[in-house]
Amino acid sequence: MKYINYIATCLAAVLLAASCDSLLDISTKHALDESAIRTEEGCEGLIVGVYDLMQSPLYTGRDLTCLPDVMGDNMQPTPGASRYNKQYNFTPHYHMDIWDAAYEQIESLNEALAILKTLPKTDNAQALKGEALFLRAYNYFYLASIYGRMPGHEVENFDLCVPLITEPYFNDSDNIAQSTMVPRDKVETVWKAISDDLDEAFNCLSETKPTGSVYRVSAMTVKAFQSRVFLYKGAWSEAITAANYVIEKSGVELQSGTYTDIFSKGKESIWQLHFTETESLASSSLHSMYGTVDDKTRDADGYGNGKGAGDAQISVTPDFIALIDMEHDTRAGALRKVHFNGQNLWWSTKFNSWGGQFGLDDIPLIRISEIYLNRAEAYAHQNTPDKARADVNLLRGKRGLGDTDVPDSGILEEVLLQRRIELAFEGHRFFDLKRLGMDISRPAGMPTIAYDDYRVVASIGTTELDVNTLLVNNPGY
Repeated sequence: MKYINYIATCLAAVLLAASCDSLLDISTKHALDESAIRTEEGCEGLIVGVYDLMQSPLYTGRDLTCLPDVMGDNMQPTPGASRYNKQYNFTPHYHMDIWDAAYEQIESLNEALAILKTLPKTDNAQALKGEALFLRAYNYFYLASIYGRMPGHEVENFDLCVPLITEPYFNDSDNIAQSTMVPRDKVETVWKAISDDLDEAFNCLSETKPTGSVYRVSAMTVKAFQSRVFLYKGAWSEAITAANYVIEKSGVELQSGTYTDIFSKGKESIWQLHFTETESLASSSLHSMYGTVDDKTRDADGYGNGKGAGDAQISVTPDFIALIDMEHDTRAGALRKVHFNGQNLWWSTKFNSWGGQFGLDDIPLIRISEIYLNRAEAYAHQNTPDKARADVNLLRGKRGLGDTDVPDSGILEEVLLQRRIELAFEGHRFFDLKRLGMDISRPAGMPTIAYDDYRVVASIGTTELDVNTLLVNNPGY
């Protein structure tokens, strides 16, 4: 029995080698033999391997973290940049592309879940099951958010999302090509599956692993992520309930003082992607994308020279800089101004090689500030402005600002503004606009992208369409 990596790999092999006797000998991705995999230790190896895959620059390690700001109004390509120009300009077929990376992770998780069903239900096995279910939901969350319309915001009744695959592809003697032809499921179906996986993950982890290292998924991680998922679904009461759980029980608090400590020391992290010294992404890292290594040189106006290691492919838009109270807002401490390629620019220093070597940063995937903002927004949508105001004022106070004076009618706009500032450069902006069915705001001088524009949704790649004939592409492509 062999393990098939993921749909595109499997079917490409079918098409290329349909007449070969070696068709069923597609290589396994696992270093262990099958007997070793069919243990708790083997399943844990599969799950830990998913964290490694998440570190990829093509996934959370870079693109999935920075492109949502490039495709919104927070970041722009630096003059002379070679990367992300087409995504910035919404060139057709250029978007966030995570299809292969996400389904490769899902296949490993499906394998682990299938094996765990056959093992004794120890506490550790239950914890591993919960972790695998969460990570599968996490991958489907991003697949659904990129390749489909958002729940309640379908366009012209087109409601296809992504293929929902919950069983591993084991090769016994079945027709591989036929068994791996999977159509797209509906938006409602995929988002329900995400919620179902998270519910079961929480049940598995709440008894066995309620809290723990921020590097591995726990019940607290699940509940925190549920607050985000419910917000995306417009389930305001459920988002509040999930956020309440985390705020009351996590022990993680909003921080005041030096803003970059949140990133350099993980002070607000509920879950973060951890990199060891041997896993530094160097020139492919977020630090490299967002700027160069700072040599601390400044001119009389406070501008650095922009010299040092790093590609500095993207910079902060003037629109975003205009939102910041440079005198009082501590979040200004995560911004750096430089002379670079003949222009005055601003760079983000949230990811500034805090691990001690160039390109070595942990990436906070869920922070407590997001949970407060999730709750505040849900309160605002429920027309309970006093509660929304209390949460947003708490955050503002921690960031050196006074209470907001906006009227109740403007509290949702204030919450979204603070969300834009607080979570900037961490992979939220494009999705925050899209999930609300809003037009995609662009930097000054660029036309807004209407929500119903076909380019808001990513195209499915040619390879996937060629090898899986049951797939149909999104309208417009």
